[in-house]
Amino acid sequence: MIRPPTMWLGRLAVVLVWGIVFGGLTIGASAQMVRLDRVSSLPGSVDLVRAQGERAYVVAGNTFTVYDVSSPATPTQLGSYTFPEEIWGFRVTGDRAYIGANFFGLGILDISDPGEPKLLGHYRTPGQTKIGAVFDTKVGIIDHMEGFVLIDVSDEYSPVGVGSFFLDGYARDVVTLGSIAYATDSPSGLYVFDLSHPGMPEPVSVLHRPNTPRAIEVVKLSGQGMTLLCGAGGGNLQVYDVSDPTTPLHRATFETPGRAAKVSLSGSRAFVADGAAGVQVVDLSTPTSPRLLGGVRTQRPARDVAVAGSLVFVVVGDGEREGHDREVLIFRQSS
Repeated sequence: MIRPPTMWLGRLAVVLVWGIVFGGLTIGASAQMVRLDRVSSLPGSVDLVRAQGERAYVVAGNTFTVYDVSSPATPTQLGSYTFPEEIWGFRVTGDRAYIGANFFGLGILDISDPGEPKLLGHYRTPGQTKIGAVFDTKVGIIDHMEGFVLIDVSDEYSPVGVGSFFLDGYARDVVTLGSIAYATDSPSGLYVFDLSHPGMPEPVSVLHRPNTPRAIEVVKLSGQGMTLLCGAGGGNLQVYDVSDPTTPLHRATFETPGRAAKVSLSGSRAFVADGAAGVQVVDLSTPTSPRLLGGVRTQRPARDVAVAGSLVFVVVGDGEREGHDREVLIFRQSS
Protein backbone atom coordinates (compact mmCIF):
# COMPACT_ATOMS: atom_id res chain seq x y z
CA MET A 1 0.00 0.00 0.00
CA ILE A 2 1.35 3.45 -0.93
CA ARG A 3 0.92 5.98 1.87
CA PRO A 4 0.14 9.64 1.06
CA PRO A 5 3.11 12.04 1.23
CA THR A 6 1.59 13.81 4.23
CA MET A 7 1.73 10.58 6.27
CA TRP A 8 5.42 10.10 5.42
CA LEU A 9 6.09 13.72 6.38
CA GLY A 10 4.33 13.20 9.68
CA ARG A 11 6.48 10.18 10.48
CA LEU A 12 9.61 12.04 9.42
CA ALA A 13 8.70 14.86 11.79
CA VAL A 14 8.39 12.40 14.67
CA VAL A 15 11.81 10.92 13.89
CA LEU A 16 13.38 14.38 13.71
CA VAL A 17 11.90 15.45 17.04
CA TRP A 18 13.10 12.22 18.68
CA GLY A 19 16.61 12.84 17.36
CA ILE A 20 16.60 16.44 18.57
CA VAL A 21 15.58 15.47 22.10
CA PHE A 22 18.33 12.91 22.51
CA GLY A 23 20.98 14.84 20.61
CA GLY A 24 21.14 17.43 23.39
CA LEU A 25 19.45 20.19 21.39
CA THR A 26 16.25 22.08 22.04
CA ILE A 27 12.63 21.81 21.01
CA GLY A 28 10.90 25.10 20.28
CA ALA A 29 12.50 28.05 18.56
CA SER A 30 12.04 30.34 21.59
CA ALA A 31 13.80 28.02 24.06
CA GLN A 32 17.51 28.31 24.72
CA MET A 33 19.46 25.24 23.68
CA VAL A 34 21.24 23.16 26.31
CA ARG A 35 24.03 20.75 25.50
CA LEU A 36 25.61 18.20 27.83
CA ASP A 37 29.15 17.10 26.99
CA ARG A 38 30.83 14.20 28.79
CA VAL A 39 33.89 15.31 30.77
CA SER A 40 34.89 12.36 32.94
CA SER A 41 33.57 9.99 35.59
CA LEU A 42 34.07 9.20 39.26
CA PRO A 43 35.75 5.85 39.93
CA GLY A 44 34.17 3.09 41.98
CA SER A 45 30.59 2.15 42.74
CA VAL A 46 27.96 4.79 43.54
CA ASP A 47 24.28 4.84 44.54
CA LEU A 48 23.63 8.54 45.22
CA VAL A 49 25.25 11.87 44.33
CA ARG A 50 25.07 15.51 45.43
CA ALA A 51 27.29 18.44 44.55
CA GLN A 52 28.15 21.79 46.07
CA GLY A 53 30.75 24.24 44.77
CA GLU A 54 33.91 22.33 43.86
CA ARG A 55 32.92 19.21 45.81
CA ALA A 56 30.93 16.13 44.82
CA TYR A 57 29.53 13.86 47.52
CA VAL A 58 28.63 10.27 46.73
CA VAL A 59 27.25 7.27 48.56
CA ALA A 60 27.91 3.61 47.87
CA GLY A 61 26.13 1.28 50.26
CA ASN A 62 27.01 2.58 53.73
CA THR A 63 30.03 4.71 52.71
CA PHE A 64 29.96 8.48 52.18
CA THR A 65 32.83 9.88 50.04
CA VAL A 66 33.99 13.40 49.14
CA TYR A 67 35.59 14.30 45.78
CA ASP A 68 37.39 17.43 44.64
CA VAL A 69 35.97 18.32 41.21
CA SER A 70 37.68 21.69 40.79
CA SER A 71 39.38 20.05 37.80
CA PRO A 72 36.42 17.99 36.53
CA ALA A 73 38.49 16.14 33.94
CA THR A 74 40.59 14.69 36.78
CA PRO A 75 38.42 14.42 39.93
CA THR A 76 40.27 13.52 43.13
CA GLN A 77 38.97 11.47 46.06
CA LEU A 78 39.52 13.32 49.34
CA GLY A 79 38.04 11.36 52.23
CA SER A 80 35.23 9.04 53.29
CA TYR A 81 33.24 7.81 56.27
CA THR A 82 31.56 4.42 56.63
CA PHE A 83 28.35 4.04 58.64
CA PRO A 84 27.21 0.80 60.30
CA GLU A 85 23.99 0.85 58.23
CA GLU A 86 23.09 1.48 54.59
CA ILE A 87 22.66 5.14 53.61
CA TRP A 88 19.28 5.89 52.04
CA GLY A 89 19.71 9.63 51.52
CA PHE A 90 21.67 12.72 52.56
CA ARG A 91 21.84 16.50 52.37
CA VAL A 92 24.88 18.78 52.47
CA THR A 93 24.68 22.22 54.11
CA GLY A 94 27.89 24.20 54.34
CA ASP A 95 30.47 22.06 56.13
CA ARG A 96 27.94 19.55 57.46
CA ALA A 97 26.42 16.46 55.87
CA TYR A 98 23.19 15.06 57.31
CA ILE A 99 22.94 11.35 56.60
CA GLY A 100 19.89 9.09 56.71
CA ALA A 101 21.46 5.74 57.58
CA ASN A 102 18.66 3.20 57.91
CA PHE A 103 18.22 1.98 61.53
CA PHE A 104 21.33 3.90 62.65
CA GLY A 105 19.21 7.02 62.21
CA LEU A 106 20.39 10.54 61.47
CA GLY A 107 24.17 10.98 61.36
CA ILE A 108 25.80 14.42 61.46
CA LEU A 109 29.15 14.57 59.66
CA ASP A 110 31.66 17.40 59.97
CA ILE A 111 33.14 17.78 56.49
CA SER A 112 35.08 21.00 57.13
CA ASP A 113 38.16 18.85 56.52
CA PRO A 114 36.97 16.95 53.43
CA GLY A 115 39.94 14.61 53.68
CA GLU A 116 38.74 13.33 57.04
CA PRO A 117 34.96 13.51 57.61
CA LYS A 118 34.08 13.10 61.30
CA LEU A 119 30.87 11.88 62.90
CA LEU A 120 29.72 14.43 65.50
CA GLY A 121 26.54 12.79 66.71
CA HIS A 122 23.53 10.77 65.67
CA TYR A 123 19.86 10.34 66.52
CA ARG A 124 18.14 6.98 66.25
CA THR A 125 14.47 6.76 65.24
CA PRO A 126 12.18 3.72 65.61
CA GLY A 127 12.09 3.02 61.89
CA GLN A 128 14.36 3.44 58.87
CA THR A 129 15.75 6.96 58.53
CA LYS A 130 15.89 7.98 54.89
CA ILE A 131 16.98 11.61 54.57
CA GLY A 132 17.32 14.89 56.46
CA ALA A 133 16.83 18.58 55.63
CA VAL A 134 18.04 21.51 57.69
CA PHE A 135 16.87 24.86 59.06
CA ASP A 136 19.02 26.68 61.60
CA THR A 137 19.46 24.23 64.51
CA LYS A 138 16.62 21.95 63.43
CA VAL A 139 16.72 18.93 61.14
CA GLY A 140 13.62 17.39 59.63
CA ILE A 141 13.99 13.75 58.68
CA ILE A 142 11.87 11.09 57.04
CA ASP A 143 11.33 7.94 59.08
CA HIS A 144 9.33 5.06 57.69
CA MET A 145 7.51 4.47 60.97
CA GLU A 146 7.03 7.98 62.40
CA GLY A 147 6.76 9.99 59.19
CA PHE A 148 8.21 13.50 59.51
CA VAL A 149 10.50 13.78 62.55
CA LEU A 150 11.93 17.05 63.89
CA ILE A 151 15.29 16.99 65.68
CA ASP A 152 17.04 19.73 67.64
CA VAL A 153 20.76 19.74 66.75
CA SER A 154 21.79 22.76 68.85
CA ASP A 155 24.21 20.33 70.45
CA GLU A 156 25.47 18.39 67.45
CA TYR A 157 27.04 15.77 69.70
CA SER A 158 23.73 15.01 71.42
CA PRO A 159 20.77 15.65 69.10
CA VAL A 160 17.35 15.68 70.79
CA GLY A 161 14.00 14.73 69.29
CA VAL A 162 11.38 17.51 69.25
CA GLY A 163 8.47 15.46 67.95
CA SER A 164 6.99 13.87 64.87
CA PHE A 165 4.01 14.04 62.54
CA PHE A 166 2.72 10.85 60.98
CA LEU A 167 2.25 11.10 57.22
CA ASP A 168 -0.76 9.30 55.81
CA GLY A 169 1.13 7.23 53.26
CA TYR A 170 4.68 5.92 52.91
CA ALA A 171 7.11 8.72 53.83
CA ARG A 172 9.51 9.42 50.96
CA ASP A 173 11.45 12.69 50.99
CA VAL A 174 11.89 16.07 52.68
CA VAL A 175 13.52 19.34 51.60
CA THR A 176 13.78 22.78 53.18
CA LEU A 177 13.99 26.33 51.87
CA GLY A 178 14.49 28.82 54.66
CA SER A 179 12.27 27.82 57.56
CA ILE A 180 9.79 25.91 55.38
CA ALA A 181 10.03 22.13 55.09
CA TYR A 182 8.26 20.12 52.41
CA ALA A 183 7.67 16.41 52.98
CA THR A 184 6.14 13.92 50.59
CA ASP A 185 4.62 10.49 50.97
CA SER A 186 3.35 7.90 48.54
CA PRO A 187 0.85 7.72 47.15
CA SER A 188 -1.03 10.86 48.05
CA GLY A 189 0.46 13.71 50.03
CA LEU A 190 2.62 16.85 50.05
CA TYR A 191 2.96 18.28 53.56
CA VAL A 192 4.30 21.74 54.38
CA PHE A 193 5.80 22.61 57.78
CA ASP A 194 7.07 25.92 59.19
CA LEU A 195 10.14 25.02 61.27
CA SER A 196 10.31 28.48 62.82
CA HIS A 197 7.34 27.50 64.98
CA PRO A 198 8.37 26.08 68.36
CA GLY A 199 7.36 22.67 69.64
CA MET A 200 5.88 19.67 67.86
CA PRO A 201 5.75 19.82 64.04
CA GLU A 202 2.29 20.52 62.63
CA PRO A 203 1.67 21.08 58.93
CA VAL A 204 0.60 24.53 57.81
CA SER A 205 -0.93 22.90 54.73
CA VAL A 206 -1.43 19.54 53.04
CA LEU A 207 -1.98 18.93 49.34
CA HIS A 208 -3.44 15.53 48.54
CA ARG A 209 -2.87 14.37 44.96
CA PRO A 210 -2.53 10.95 43.37
CA ASN A 211 0.99 9.88 42.48
CA THR A 212 2.78 12.44 44.65
CA PRO A 213 6.48 12.42 43.65
CA ARG A 214 8.94 10.33 45.65
CA ALA A 215 11.96 12.62 45.23
CA ILE A 216 11.62 16.40 45.51
CA GLU A 217 13.71 19.58 45.27
CA VAL A 218 12.74 23.22 45.83
CA VAL A 219 14.06 26.49 44.40
CA LYS A 220 13.24 30.20 44.56
CA LEU A 221 13.25 31.76 41.10
CA SER A 222 15.20 35.02 41.26
CA GLY A 223 13.33 38.02 39.89
CA GLN A 224 9.99 36.20 39.77
CA GLY A 225 9.07 36.09 43.44
CA MET A 226 8.05 32.47 42.96
CA THR A 227 9.08 29.33 44.81
CA LEU A 228 8.82 26.08 42.88
CA LEU A 229 8.87 22.52 44.15
CA CYS A 230 9.68 19.92 41.55
CA GLY A 231 9.35 16.19 41.99
CA ALA A 232 10.06 12.92 40.23
CA GLY A 233 9.78 9.25 41.01
CA GLY A 234 6.34 8.46 39.65
CA GLY A 235 7.49 8.22 36.04
CA ASN A 236 6.99 11.92 35.23
CA LEU A 237 8.02 15.38 36.39
CA GLN A 238 5.62 17.29 38.63
CA VAL A 239 5.75 21.03 39.26
CA TYR A 240 4.20 22.82 42.26
CA ASP A 241 4.01 26.51 43.12
CA VAL A 242 4.75 26.73 46.85
CA SER A 243 5.25 30.51 47.00
CA ASP A 244 2.48 30.61 49.61
CA PRO A 245 3.26 27.74 52.04
CA THR A 246 -0.34 27.68 53.22
CA THR A 247 -1.66 27.09 49.69
CA PRO A 248 0.60 24.86 47.57
CA LEU A 249 -0.63 24.57 43.99
CA HIS A 250 0.00 21.86 41.44
CA ARG A 251 1.02 23.61 38.20
CA ALA A 252 2.00 20.89 35.74
CA THR A 253 2.70 17.23 35.13
CA PHE A 254 5.33 16.87 32.43
CA GLU A 255 5.88 13.59 30.62
CA THR A 256 9.59 13.11 30.00
CA PRO A 257 10.84 10.79 27.22
CA GLY A 258 11.82 8.13 29.77
CA ARG A 259 10.74 7.45 33.32
CA ALA A 260 11.71 10.29 35.67
CA ALA A 261 13.40 9.00 38.83
CA LYS A 262 15.27 11.95 40.42
CA VAL A 263 15.54 15.68 39.83
CA SER A 264 18.04 18.45 40.58
CA LEU A 265 17.19 22.13 40.19
CA SER A 266 19.40 24.96 39.00
CA GLY A 267 17.53 28.24 38.64
CA SER A 268 14.57 27.66 36.35
CA ARG A 269 16.03 24.45 34.92
CA ALA A 270 15.23 20.95 36.12
CA PHE A 271 17.77 18.23 35.40
CA VAL A 272 16.01 14.87 35.39
CA ALA A 273 17.49 11.41 35.81
CA ASP A 274 15.14 9.84 33.28
CA GLY A 275 15.92 6.14 33.39
CA ALA A 276 16.71 4.57 30.03
CA ALA A 277 16.26 7.96 28.32
CA GLY A 278 19.31 9.34 30.14
CA VAL A 279 19.33 12.94 31.40
CA GLN A 280 16.74 15.51 30.37
CA VAL A 281 16.85 19.29 30.90
CA VAL A 282 13.47 20.96 31.39
CA ASP A 283 12.72 24.69 31.41
CA LEU A 284 10.43 25.71 34.31
CA SER A 285 10.43 29.47 33.72
CA THR A 286 6.74 29.14 32.87
CA PRO A 287 5.68 26.58 35.51
CA THR A 288 2.36 25.77 33.86
CA SER A 289 4.10 24.93 30.57
CA PRO A 290 7.44 23.12 31.13
CA ARG A 291 9.57 22.76 27.98
CA LEU A 292 12.20 20.21 27.11
CA LEU A 293 15.47 22.03 26.41
CA GLY A 294 17.71 19.09 25.63
CA GLY A 295 19.39 16.06 27.09
CA VAL A 296 21.72 13.17 26.49
CA ARG A 297 21.12 9.46 26.34
CA THR A 298 23.40 7.46 28.62
CA GLN A 299 24.42 3.89 27.82
CA ARG A 300 22.84 2.70 31.06
CA PRO A 301 19.76 4.04 32.88
CA ALA A 302 20.16 7.35 34.74
CA ARG A 303 19.32 6.84 38.44
CA ASP A 304 20.30 10.07 40.21
CA VAL A 305 21.47 13.55 39.23
CA ALA A 306 23.09 16.60 40.84
CA VAL A 307 24.07 20.02 39.48
CA ALA A 308 26.80 22.42 40.64
CA GLY A 309 27.44 25.42 38.40
CA SER A 310 28.07 24.18 34.87
CA LEU A 311 28.68 20.57 35.96
CA VAL A 312 26.05 17.83 35.95
CA PHE A 313 26.71 14.58 37.84
CA VAL A 314 24.67 11.53 36.82
CA VAL A 315 24.51 8.12 38.51
CA VAL A 316 24.03 5.43 35.86
CA GLY A 317 23.64 1.70 36.20
CA ASP A 318 21.29 -1.26 36.22
CA GLY A 319 19.25 -2.81 38.99
CA GLU A 320 18.04 -1.40 42.28
CA ARG A 321 20.77 0.13 44.44
CA GLU A 322 23.42 -2.27 43.20
CA GLY A 323 26.29 0.07 43.96
CA HIS A 324 28.90 -2.27 42.51
CA ASP A 325 27.32 -1.83 39.09
CA ARG A 326 26.84 1.96 39.11
CA GLU A 327 29.06 4.93 38.38
CA VAL A 328 28.90 8.72 38.20
CA LEU A 329 29.29 10.40 34.82
CA ILE A 330 30.32 14.06 34.79
CA PHE A 331 28.93 16.36 32.08
CA ARG A 332 29.44 20.04 31.38
CA GLN A 333 26.40 21.98 30.27
CA SER A 334 26.50 24.75 27.69
CA SER A 335 23.86 26.82 25.96
